[in-house]
Amino acid sequence: MTLDYFIREATPDDAASLIAYMKTLADEPDNGITYSSAAEFNYTVEDEREILRKHQEAENSMWLVAVTLDDEIIASANVTGGPRVLMHTVGIGISVAQGWRDRGIGTALLEIIIAWCQANPIIRRLELNVFTHNARAIHVYEKMGFKHEGIRKEAYYKDNKFLDAHVMAILFTHD
Repeated sequence: MTLDYFIREATPDDAASLIAYMKTLADEPDNGITYSSAAEFNYTVEDEREILRKHQEAENSMWLVAVTLDDEIIASANVTGGPRVLMHTVGIGISVAQGWRDRGIGTALLEIIIAWCQANPIIRRLELNVFTHNARAIHVYEKMGFKHEGIRKEAYYKDNKFLDAHVMAILFTHD
């Protein structure tokens, strides 16, 4: 099977494309992300460049994109580490464009991220929040080894309602 996309590390040069991707995703109904519309996503290209640059420089952060052969971003996954006493804890944000879901892209991104966390001696905890109604994402996270730790009641306000979120995590040991 020939893939019609590939996964690579995002660079500051991806800033404008990432913003366009996120705005398109934000306008999708029931998009699974915290934005309800593109109007809420108000990062400038320079803001996004700086975020991507910081991810490249940090030992406990990484940003991946899945792109088509024409270099169109179709998925994004960022791992963001905390400072000092939380340096060992990284959070993940992941999204896949509507027309590209159910093709294994999210799983492929997670496989790379989990392997990177396992190989990174700084990281002991990979965590995420996922809306409790997002059964597809929850299934993928469970399949990849994430464990449920609890529910954050009314953690997000989106589309004029409060939404609960599962807290899920994987713990790593480095011997």
